[in-house]
Amino acid sequence: MVTNKFYYNPANMPDYSSLSMSEFSLNYQSENKKIYLRQLGSGDTGLVVNTDSFKKLKSNSAVWGHASYSNINRKSSRYNENLDLERITPYVTLDSIGGNIDLETYHFSGGYAKKLNRFSLGISGTYKAQMASRSRDPRMKNTTSDLLFSTGINYRFYRNFQIGIFGDFNKYTQNSLVAFVNEVSFPIVYQSIGFGYDNYFFSNSLDTQFEEIGYKIGGQITNQQGKDFYVLGTLSSSNNIKSIKPKIGNRYYDTSDLENQRSYFEAAKFITFQNNRFGLILNYDSEIRTGTEYGYTSNSDNTELIFKRKAYKKERYTTTFKALYQLSQKKYTFTAVPFFSYHEITDRRIYPFSGQKFHKYTVGLDLDLKVEINKDQVLTFRPSYSHRNISTAINALDKNVSSGKLEWINDDFSILASDSSTVGLFARYDFRIRNLPALFVSANWITQIITSKHNNFSALCLGITF
Repeated sequence: MVTNKFYYNPANMPDYSSLSMSEFSLNYQSENKKIYLRQLGSGDTGLVVNTDSFKKLKSNSAVWGHASYSNINRKSSRYNENLDLERITPYVTLDSIGGNIDLETYHFSGGYAKKLNRFSLGISGTYKAQMASRSRDPRMKNTTSDLLFSTGINYRFYRNFQIGIFGDFNKYTQNSLVAFVNEVSFPIVYQSIGFGYDNYFFSNSLDTQFEEIGYKIGGQITNQQGKDFYVLGTLSSSNNIKSIKPKIGNRYYDTSDLENQRSYFEAAKFITFQNNRFGLILNYDSEIRTGTEYGYTSNSDNTELIFKRKAYKKERYTTTFKALYQLSQKKYTFTAVPFFSYHEITDRRIYPFSGQKFHKYTVGLDLDLKVEINKDQVLTFRPSYSHRNISTAINALDKNVSSGKLEWINDDFSILASDSSTVGLFARYDFRIRNLPALFVSANWITQIITSKHNNFSALCLGITF
């Protein structure tokens, strides 16, 4: 529940589990939001197929893999004709109509790690592809490709103390096309630059591309494979370039360069006393996104670049404290993780100036109870609760935009500036029937309350373990 970041380094994976395991599941999820950011839609509903495997090999090594496919309908998305909004915002293709989106996602990953005396080595790869479409005007056709390669190495320098380094390389692309069957009446397609403003020069351009190259480097020091303590840190950088193809012409023009600089630090200490385990975890996450925008002129027969300037910046800083208590008995295991997070977010642009700022904190509690009924039946319950409080919300949004866009950005601000509470419950029942593989069924329910309105998510799952 608290050490997922520890496995950023694939060289740590030989100690992920002492047992080999594989799992296949079929999931149905339904989401219904009563209050939501318009660019994200009112909920995703559909099917997800998952398979995961981890296998310990005899030669102090391990292999693992994951594959999934999802077919989702995203409802009521507006002011967004792209995918992966958090990756490309504010440079989004948008219109005021929008609509439901059919989205297919394919995800594959795998890796290999091995211990060699004092050394541990690991490599892994991940590939994710998405295809999105809409069957009515505006008819979007969107594809993404996301390739990630990771490697790491650890060295045991004293007893069970290890030091390690690791790194990632990431290549991402997105291609987006908007089309209209009705050529008589259709909305304007804008190329957004944030907060209701758009790149007027490329208005009604329907064909866009995003290309991103990124990397991450990190280091760690651990004792007893992270079971006693670990300290890790990462630095990552990426550049996402948006290109637009005008209606007239056959070449793409670079219009923005979104640079993302991120740093992450986490430290954890654990103490075990008989059947009791205690832990403290601290992490700090810093992300700075800077957008450089390109200006063009077409006073002559040629479209010419006339300026490049930094015009957008978003800063996000998050500090999180977690505590861990775990009680292990013969027939059950109980885990409690209370946490507190403080967030500071500043989001702004110039030419013209517009922005917003938030200070907020989140407090919550995650529980996990696993009960062994008998050798063929296990029950798992995971209730959770969190509350987000907005301590500061500064609205410096420029009002000099169209009435429709002003309503949109003000509505988004009111949601982001509102307190919220989230309650969730996950339950899973593992059982074995004679002459059949081990089966499980699970259910997940989450509700978020914002300004007395409820956003509900539910999921059902049927799977096998082997």
